[in-house]
Amino acid sequence: MEVKRSSYNKLIELLQKDAKIQKPIKRRKLAKDTYSVDKSLFQQEEYSANKETAKTSIVHTEEVKKAKPEEISLKTENNKLSNSDSEEEEDYQDNYEQHYGDHDPNSLKNLISIVETKAWNVTNYEDPSLKLVSKSMTNDDCKESPIITHLNPSKIKKRIFESWTKLDENGEYLTELQSGFLHQFLQYRDILYTNRNIKDAREIRHIYALHVLNHVFIGRDHIIKNNAKIARAQATNKEINEIRDQGFTRPKVLILLPFKNSALDLVKILITLSGSQQQENRKRFFEEFDIPKEEETINPNKPADFLATFQGNIDDSFRIGIKFTRKTMKLYADFYSADIIIASPLGLRIIIGAEGDKKRDFDFLSSIELLIIDQCDTLLMQNWDHVEHIFDHLNLIPKEHHDCDFARVKNWYLDGNAKYLRQTLLFADYLTPEMNALYNTYLFNIAGKLKIKHLHQGSILDVIPQVQQIFIRIESSSLLDAGDARFKYFTEKTLPSLRKSAIINQAHTMIFISSYFDFVRLRNYFEDNAYSFASLCEYTPSPDVKRARAHFSNGKRDFLLYTERLHFFRRYQIRGVRHIVFYDLPDHPHFYSELLNLLSTTMGGSTSKSMASDMLTDDNLFSCQILFSKYDHLKLERIVGSNRVNRMLNANKNIFILS
Repeated sequence: MEVKRSSYNKLIELLQKDAKIQKPIKRRKLAKDTYSVDKSLFQQEEYSANKETAKTSIVHTEEVKKAKPEEISLKTENNKLSNSDSEEEEDYQDNYEQHYGDHDPNSLKNLISIVETKAWNVTNYEDPSLKLVSKSMTNDDCKESPIITHLNPSKIKKRIFESWTKLDENGEYLTELQSGFLHQFLQYRDILYTNRNIKDAREIRHIYALHVLNHVFIGRDHIIKNNAKIARAQATNKEINEIRDQGFTRPKVLILLPFKNSALDLVKILITLSGSQQQENRKRFFEEFDIPKEEETINPNKPADFLATFQGNIDDSFRIGIKFTRKTMKLYADFYSADIIIASPLGLRIIIGAEGDKKRDFDFLSSIELLIIDQCDTLLMQNWDHVEHIFDHLNLIPKEHHDCDFARVKNWYLDGNAKYLRQTLLFADYLTPEMNALYNTYLFNIAGKLKIKHLHQGSILDVIPQVQQIFIRIESSSLLDAGDARFKYFTEKTLPSLRKSAIINQAHTMIFISSYFDFVRLRNYFEDNAYSFASLCEYTPSPDVKRARAHFSNGKRDFLLYTERLHFFRRYQIRGVRHIVFYDLPDHPHFYSELLNLLSTTMGGSTSKSMASDMLTDDNLFSCQILFSKYDHLKLERIVGSNRVNRMLNANKNIFILS
C-alpha cells in the first residue's frame, strides 16, 4: 500500500505542475469537439510539437481538422484499421491484451506479491532448441513450450509476416532456435539467454526484431482503433466506457547494444521487416553509423569472434529514436515521439545523468514495455555500471507531464506497477555473476522468466601445446575475502616459486588478470618490490604497448602483466611467452586456449600440432598455472567442462593437473 500511495503522490505532484491538466476530465460523455479530443489521444500519434515531426503524423491531423464531426464515420475507422492490418482480432492480440490490458487489482496484487517475495514456481527442463531451461513462474504453468515451426498471420502482424516471407528461400519457416524463442516472446516472458554465438547471432537478432515490430504495431493499431471508436461516439453524442490504452510517454521499446555496427545491423533488419515504404533521415543514419570499406582498418587475420564484434563502426556512444507511421519509418525521432529507442549504455547514461546534475532526463523511460539487451558479454567489457544505472531509471513516475492524457493511461502505470509488466530479453555468449544479479534483481515480470544455458565441453579441448596445466584452488571464507586470499597466495607462493625454482626460470612469464582492480594491485606490488616487468592494460597508450611487447619478447622484462579487457579489444599475439600464470580465470572461455596457444608460437611461429609437439619435448620449457576459487564456478565450467567442474570445486585436494 505504501508503494501505491507513493506513486499517487508523485502523480499528484506532476499534475499540479501544469494548470492545464487540472481541468476536469469527462470520462463517460465525450466532448463534441472531435479534433481536440483526437489530438489529446495518443498526441495525434505525435509526441513532439515541432513542425518537422508533425509532417509524418499517423492520424493525418490536417484531414481531421478540415472534417466535420459527423464526417468522421465508421468508414474512416475501417480505412485506418485496414491499412494497419487490424480488421480482425488475432492470437497475437489476445496475448497482448492478456499481458498489457486491464488487470484485476486483487489478482495483480497477488502476482506482484509472489514476485516481491521471490516465491517463484521453478521448473528445470531441457528444451530441444533452447537447451537447459530454468523457468520461474508466478503460477503452475510450467509446461514445456510447444514448437512453432513457421509463421502465420494469426501470430504476427500481416505486414511483418509478408516481409519475413521475402527474407530468404525458407519463407515463413523458422529455424529451430527461432521457433523456441518465438513462443516465449509472444507469452511476454523475461529471458536470459546465455548460449549466443557468432553463428546464431543474426537469427536471434532477426527474431527479436520481429517481436519488437509486432509489439509496436499491435499497440499502435490498438490506439488507432480506440481513437476511431471515440471519434464515432463523439459524432453520435454517445457514451462509451472508460478507455485506458496508453502509458505516460510514447516510447515502448528500448534496445541496448554495444557499438554502432550492431545498431546499424539491427536498423537494417527493422527496415526490411517493417515493410515501410520510405525512411526519413536514412542517408544521415548510414553516414553516421556505417563506414566506407576503404576506411575499414581491422586486421582480417584476427579471430572470427573479434571480426564479428569490431568490424565496422565501433563508436560506443550513440542513441537514436525510431518512429513508425503507416508507411514511414522515421530515424532520429525525438525520444518523446519515438516508438523505439536504440542506444548504447554510455549514450543513454549521458542523457539520464546522475543525481545532482542540473540537466538530466529519463522520463522517456517511464513507459518502456519491452527491453532488449544484446551482446551482454561485450557490455561487460565496457562499463556494466551504465546498464544497472539504466535499470534503476526504468518505469518510474515521470517528473513532467509531456502532454500526457492521463484519462487514457493504464491503471497499472498510475499505480507504479509498470516494472511488473515489462518484458526483458537478455542475450549473451555466456553467464556471469553480473548477469545473474541482473536476473534476480531487476526482472519482475509477472508472466514469468527463463534462464537458459547449456552444458560446456570446455575450451581446454582447444589447447594445442601439450603442456601441463596446474589448477590451484584458493580457499577463502567468503566472497569478500576471496580477493585478499588470492593476492596472498600469489605473492607468497606463486611468485617465490617462479624466482627460486631451478626448473622454471622466471623470464618470459605472462600474468593474465581479468579484473582491472587486481591489475592495479599487482602492478603496485611489482613496482614496490622492484620486479623486472612490463604491464599492458586497456588504458595503456599505443606507443607504450609497442615498447612493452618488444621488451618482453626480447627478454628485457621478465614479467608481463596483461588484462582480459585489453585482450578483448586488441587481441594481441604476444611473442616470447614461455610461462603463463592465470591470476584468475577469463570470462571469455576461448581466451584461455588462445593464450595457451601462444606457447606454440614462441619458437618458430607455428601453431600446428606437430610443431607444437616438437617444441614441447622438454616438459620444463613451458608451464601454466591457474588460480581459482569456489566462487569461480561459472568461469571454471566454461574452461574445464561441465562434467569436471564440480569435482574440482569439491574435492579434498586443492591442486589438479590437466594436460
